[in-house]
Amino acid sequence: MKFTVITGSPRKYSTSNYLADQFIKGAKENGHRVYKFDAFSANVNNCIACNACNMGSGVCIHKDDFEKLKKHILESDVIVFATPVYYFGMSSSIKKVIDRFYSIDSQLKALYNKSVFITSQHSKAEGITNIINSHYSAIANWLGFKNAGIINAIGIESIDQIKQTPYPKQAYELGKSFQ
Repeated sequence: MKFTVITGSPRKYSTSNYLADQFIKGAKENGHRVYKFDAFSANVNNCIACNACNMGSGVCIHKDDFEKLKKHILESDVIVFATPVYYFGMSSSIKKVIDRFYSIDSQLKALYNKSVFITSQHSKAEGITNIINSHYSAIANWLGFKNAGIINAIGIESIDQIKQTPYPKQAYELGKSFQ
């Protein structure tokens, strides 16, 4: 299987990136191919709703790093989103990438991929996960992606702290679970 893992943290050594790396480790150990895309460091322009792409039957006006990501997404069996939770939602860098899915909307809907959602948040308020998971579910449903797993690490401040929790093992096992 081929995986595309899209990370959205502005910090290279963040808890959400650590969980994404654990997922990748499990997937690779099971013989899968993985492409990791760092949305924060990438040059991805905002969708401006010009509709030149016509939801995938036209061409996006932006020529940026999304072009490379698009190729990997359209060849993948599983799309993984890993993001910190910022103010009840995904980071702006990963959301910007998801907004650009509009340009390949019809192509994505034809794939029937699986998707995984990994989040990490400092707050211990579990109600926040309901909000962000609902947003992820709406995106996955719209695209026809089958949810293959959600990991919400809550109450986490640092990588040292997350290493003392079951979350890294959950991410690793989820990555390894794909056949």
